[in-house]
Amino acid sequence: MKLHIQHTFNCTPTRFWEMYWDDDLDAMLNEGSNIQRDLLEERTEGDVLIRRVRFTPERELPAAAAKLLGTNKLVYEQENAWDRSNSVLHWKVIPTILPGKLDAQGTFAVSPLGDAQCEQLVQGVISVNVRFIGGQIEKAVIAEVERSWNRTAETCRTWLQRHGA
Repeated sequence: MKLHIQHTFNCTPTRFWEMYWDDDLDAMLNEGSNIQRDLLEERTEGDVLIRRVRFTPERELPAAAAKLLGTNKLVYEQENAWDRSNSVLHWKVIPTILPGKLDAQGTFAVSPLGDAQCEQLVQGVISVNVRFIGGQIEKAVIAEVERSWNRTAETCRTWLQRHGA
C-alpha cells in the first residue's frame, strides 16, 4: 500500500528542520503521543544524519493479527537518514516481527511554499506479505502512521507558535 501524507507549516524549510531536531519538540511529541519513541543510535556520515529509533505504540493490533503474530503490539525500529544537502529524509522500517515479510520505506521531504511557508511530504510503500491477513496488517499500519503524522504536525504547529517561526 502506498503512503502519501502532506502538511503545510508557517515557516521556512530551514526553520522546520531546526524545529524537527529540537529536544523540546521531541519532549512534546513524547508527551502527547500514544507511541513511545526511544533513540537507539545517532551518527553523522558527511552531510547525512542517521538516527535509529524504536517505536512502541500503545494501540493493540486487531485480535486476528495479534494471534497470528504472537504479539499484541506492532513494535518496530526505524532508520532515518536525513541528507542536509537536499532536505530529504529517507526512512526505512526494521521490523521486530515478520522478518522478510514486512517492507516499509520511503521519503520525507520539506520544500518551500512562498516566503514563509513550507510543505512536508511523506511518501512511501508499506507491504506485508502474510497470507490472508497481510492486507489487514497493511491497513492497520497505514492508519497508525497517518494518525501519528497528523498528531506530529499539530505538535509542530504548537512548537512553532511557542518558539516563533
